[in-house]
Amino acid sequence: MFLEFIIILLFVAIVYLLFKNREWKIKFEQRIKEWKEIEEEKIREDAIIRSARALSGKTLEKLVPFLKAFPYDPHDIRWLGDPIDLVIFDGYSSAQGKGLNQIVFCEVKSGNSRLTAIQNRIKELVERKKVKWEEFRV
Repeated sequence: MFLEFIIILLFVAIVYLLFKNREWKIKFEQRIKEWKEIEEEKIREDAIIRSARALSGKTLEKLVPFLKAFPYDPHDIRWLGDPIDLVIFDGYSSAQGKGLNQIVFCEVKSGNSRLTAIQNRIKELVERKKVKWEEFRV
């Protein structure tokens, strides 16, 4: 009789734990689902903000040459966009290029944005005068 009582008690405990485990699993899955929805919303908001910044930055790059404070003639500028925003042929538009006196690589930045690794490398190469002219004929 005592053995039967122990077996029944163990059976009841196992059934109880199985139901409790299922309840815990459901609660855990619900918490994960809620967390995922919140995080997904944050990620989407961040992506929208980053996209808007990138688009406004690309637009700004094209408008900068027309700002009063910009020191070069907008007619002397060629927009590349990547990896460097602008190449300025300073003096190109004056007297059919006879006033051309320098070529400037210009990267437009706003706020706290910094040069990318490749932009830093290009800057370094220009500063070290590792720039050359090459003519390719077909």
